[in-house]
Amino acid sequence: MTFSSGEMKLSEWLEENAFVAWCPHPAPWVLEEHMISTLSLPLNLDQNRRHAFHQKLSELRRTAKAKARELPIAR
Repeated sequence: MTFSSGEMKLSEWLEENAFVAWCPHPAPWVLEEHMISTLSLPLNLDQNRRHAFHQKLSELRRTAKAKARELPIAR
């Protein structure tokens, strides 16, 4: 699913607010598991059920996807 005209706004917000870094790792899934278990990463639902925001975010995403499926496709 895409955000149509909102995609540009999202990209602009990410450019201004998100910090991205990467580090090559021979087993990135091990690093990911460690990071999820030791850092607060509320938007990462995978392997993160213990986070207080997990249930709420899951519900919000489920509702948003259902609503998106009902709307016409914007081109």
